[in-house]
Amino acid sequence: MSEEKIQGGVQSVEVGLTVLDALISHQAPMMLKELAEKLSMHPAKVHRYVVSLIRMNYAQQLSDGRYALGDRAWRLGLSCIQRTDAIQAAQPMINALHRQIDCGLQISKWTSQGPLIVQWMEPNQQVSVITRVGSIMPMLNSATGRAYAAFMAEDIVRPQLEKEWQLKKMQGQSVYPANWAEFQDMKQQIVQKGIATVSGDMLVGVNALCVPVFNLQGEIEFCIAALGTEAQLPIDYENEKVSALKGTAEALTQYITQR
Repeated sequence: MSEEKIQGGVQSVEVGLTVLDALISHQAPMMLKELAEKLSMHPAKVHRYVVSLIRMNYAQQLSDGRYALGDRAWRLGLSCIQRTDAIQAAQPMINALHRQIDCGLQISKWTSQGPLIVQWMEPNQQVSVITRVGSIMPMLNSATGRAYAAFMAEDIVRPQLEKEWQLKKMQGQSVYPANWAEFQDMKQQIVQKGIATVSGDMLVGVNALCVPVFNLQGEIEFCIAALGTEAQLPIDYENEKVSALKGTAEALTQYITQR
C-alpha cells in the first residue's frame, strides 16, 4: 500500500478506535472522567465517541454510569481467538476426537476474565448445556475452570479463585473447593491424573472432563472439555472415551511444540 493511501485515512475513525482501545486495555468498566483522563481528551469529546460506540454495540453504559465493552467488541475478540493458528491447526484432530467419542466438545482459551469458550461441537445425542460460545467459565465448579486453575501459575489463578469464593460467600452458596487449602488438594489430583472433572456441578446428570493442551513455553495453549450424560461419559480414568480425550490432548501438545 502506498504512503499516500495510508495518509488518506479518516481521523474520526482513528479517534473512535483509540477510545475503544482504552476500554479494552483498562479491563474494567470506566467512568467518563476516568476514560477522558486516560485519553487526555475533553470529557465532552470522549462522550460523543462513546455514544457512537454504544450505537454500534461496541460499548455499553452500565446501570452505575460506567462504560464497558459491548457485544460486538466481545464478538470481534472471540473471532480473532477462533482464528489463532494453534486451534486451526488442531481442528482435524479435534474433529476426529468428536467423531470417536460422540460427546459434546468445548474448546476454550484463557482471557483476563477467565476461561472463554471459543468453540462448541454438538454430540449426536442431545446434551443440555447452558454454556455456549462466548461464555466465561467459572474457575471453581467447571471442569474447564479447574483445568486452567490447576495448570496455570498461582499468581494468575489465585485472584480469580478468591473473587469467586467472595461471590459465593455473598450469595450464601457453598462450593468445592471452598478455600485455598482444599484447592491445593484438588490441584494435586488434577495434575497427577492430567485431567479435571466435574459431575453434575453445573447441570444435574451431566459430566464434564477437561484436558489442557500446552505450547512450546509449557503454558496452556487451549483446553478441550468433553460433556456427556453419566451413561455417555462416565468419570472413569480407564474409560476408552476418557483415554481418547487425554490421548488427543497429548498428541496436540506434541504437534504444537514441534511445529
